[in-house]
Amino acid sequence: MSDSKFEYIDNVILNVDKDRVEKKKKSPVKPLALLILGAAILWYGANHVNTAQSDTLSSVVIMLGLGIAIWGIVAFLVKKECYVYKPTGKVLKKHKVYIAANQSSRLYDILEQDRYDDLQSLTRSGQSNLSLEAYCSEDEQYALLQVMEFIPYNDVPMTPVKVCEGTQAKQVAYFLK
Repeated sequence: MSDSKFEYIDNVILNVDKDRVEKKKKSPVKPLALLILGAAILWYGANHVNTAQSDTLSSVVIMLGLGIAIWGIVAFLVKKECYVYKPTGKVLKKHKVYIAANQSSRLYDILEQDRYDDLQSLTRSGQSNLSLEAYCSEDEQYALLQVMEFIPYNDVPMTPVKVCEGTQAKQVAYFLK
């Protein structure tokens, strides 16, 4: 087993850039809205759809209301946390891109020399032992990235976490699309 001298991006994300990233719980507004909407549709289906005219329509409306209400309940129970870039308040989304193994030295050179516009020239692969893990803000103003190599039986960090802002972050975001 090979021991890496670098920390995993997920373990250092909150400390890598002077507390500019924070962990937040996602807002309960959407689950609450789904729950209320589902309950309203359920109540309407049970009380206002004329069952004499159409038992099927009433059943469909009730099932729809039930489905939306259950979706709201599940969304409440699965309270997810997310990382947020403090200066803009934008959520960081995690990405993983597999890169052809023969592109390894080019990838390391690009990151070492901060030439993020050259990321586009790398050959992607459906699956590879070489990957780039990144967190990128929704507004493409901030990105964190790290090269990982699969060494049985884990992905192992092969570079420190790189911090990109502004134009560099936009270049990283463009590559991740």
